[in-house]
Amino acid sequence: MKIVAIVALVIPVFGAVVSAARPTPSGATEYLADAQLLIRQRDFRGARVELLNVIKDHPQSTDALIAQAVVSIELLDGVTAESSLEKALTLGTRPSAVAHLLGHARWLQGDLDGAEAALQDPDIAGVDLGYANRIFGRVHMDKGDFAAALASFQAAVQQAPKDSQVWTDFARLRFASADQKGAIEATDFALKLDAGNVRALEFRGRLMRSQFGLVAALPWFERGLQISPDDIPLLEEYALTLGEAGRYRDMLKQLRRIVAIDGRNPKAFYMQAVLAARAGHYELAKRILLRAGDSFNELPAPLLLDGIIEFELGNYNRSVDRLARLLGAQPRNRRVRALLSQAMYRAGNPLDALDTIREIAARGDADSYSLMTTARAFEASDQQQRSYGPLDEAAAANVRRSIPLPDPVTLTQASEDVRRAPGDARVVVPFIRLLLLNNDVEFASVEANRLQSANPGVADAHVLVGDVAMAQNDAAQAVIAYRKAREISFTQPVMLRLVDAFVRAGDDKAAGVTLSEYLAYNPTDLTALRLAGYRNLDGRQFQTAIVLLERVRSRIGYNDGILLANLARAHAGTGKIDKATEIAAIAYRIAPANIMVTRIYADILKQSGKRPKAARELAAKVVAQQQR
Repeated sequence: MKIVAIVALVIPVFGAVVSAARPTPSGATEYLADAQLLIRQRDFRGARVELLNVIKDHPQSTDALIAQAVVSIELLDGVTAESSLEKALTLGTRPSAVAHLLGHARWLQGDLDGAEAALQDPDIAGVDLGYANRIFGRVHMDKGDFAAALASFQAAVQQAPKDSQVWTDFARLRFASADQKGAIEATDFALKLDAGNVRALEFRGRLMRSQFGLVAALPWFERGLQISPDDIPLLEEYALTLGEAGRYRDMLKQLRRIVAIDGRNPKAFYMQAVLAARAGHYELAKRILLRAGDSFNELPAPLLLDGIIEFELGNYNRSVDRLARLLGAQPRNRRVRALLSQAMYRAGNPLDALDTIREIAARGDADSYSLMTTARAFEASDQQQRSYGPLDEAAAANVRRSIPLPDPVTLTQASEDVRRAPGDARVVVPFIRLLLLNNDVEFASVEANRLQSANPGVADAHVLVGDVAMAQNDAAQAVIAYRKAREISFTQPVMLRLVDAFVRAGDDKAAGVTLSEYLAYNPTDLTALRLAGYRNLDGRQFQTAIVLLERVRSRIGYNDGILLANLARAHAGTGKIDKATEIAAIAYRIAPANIMVTRIYADILKQSGKRPKAARELAAKVVAQQQR
């Protein structure tokens, strides 16, 4: 139900209910009308001021108190909303008349049990049942009971089939259930019912960001801000997306707008800290992040940022503390595991680093960063011979498509979970990944195809069918499956799989087009930039390779030997031997035990003709490394 419609009910309907016990003062009527006009214009802060004036002069006006609660809910201020409703109840308002609003206010505060108690009022009016069940659905979602949430949203749809907000929140459930296509359809229907629903526009932007990429999402947030320029959630999503797309000045402009509206907004300070960190100003980033507040900084994203900041400031033990706490909450997070391992290595604990990184480094999809960390940790713990394998693996100039780390459950446990919920993609997807991990490709194929048939709107269902096809060396079938996944969600993992499948199917042109289309919507994606750079390097498009790889280097600095070695190759390809020699030397200082880096440095020195002895010694070292 739209907020305007709610307020329209608040004034005449709730007013009639309350007036029998306590008539609305005549002097408040004009202010209430002014507030309602501001609400229609989506100026909720202006409406709040008008209502505060009413309540100041007429503290016993239940109509004004209920209207204030509605406006506070729209401003995501559950505390004020609940306080206003409690005052209205004290003044004689029937509990069933505001139970749906009270449940909403408590849910906003995270009081799920209190919200559930309010929403279970048996006397809620029929006109409010759709609203009540919508919030009940959100409560069930937060409790992790998706079956109960589905029942609540289905009831809400029956009770209020033309309520745009019901369909918006129903879309959230579908997305949380991995049904991206269903979420898109529900959100589009919500916007068909009400093109001015800013919550639907915000969520559609988030879906578009997942479906196509960052740049594609921006118009949806901009459309919402045209309707409600001071909407904080919209501004937050818009600023975040601008930053991820590399438009840092525009991001900062939006963050300043947020702070001007809400001077204590922790997300605004967090995103400003991200900007400072990306610019290399880590001391400044630390100071800004502290302004976000202790409770906010315990959330995963700011905790990760804090760990990175401490690492870059050289405070490795502090970095270990932050990242270890985060890994404890997210044990399957590959990135956090890799960063923690590196921090442990730098803190002088190579054995702890090895123990942490082992789960990634032992996998076939281990990234070069994790492999290099493993090799250095072996060297630092006097296990030189064991460092050779990871070094050799890390030498290849490619980009591996990573598969999520499997949950620490046995196949038997996972099978039992699937038996209890055979249609739940959130349960079946990890089970199929475990089957693939255990090389049970035949059974994985049966389960993946069954999942795909039952869940055509779930991108992961198509991805798994493609993964099975790749395990069976059927790249053509994998392409078909990955294309279906791409139509729903064109994320980095889908892009990497599709590019790989095209290459293995012999369609290198399609692989290049796919990568280019992904970069058009995600111009700052480091993995995609690196992959595009390597592809252009292999295709002897040296200048293009330089541009792409320099964009990666400008973000991560001079600390990736493999990247720098390939950048040196590209410069050598354009005839800039001196520049190539300079970069290759840096790469060799970073990774002197890496065969590929050593070979490239030797080749470039030979081309320069300036240090023939050094070139010969490096070439001999490569031969020795190959024979070990």
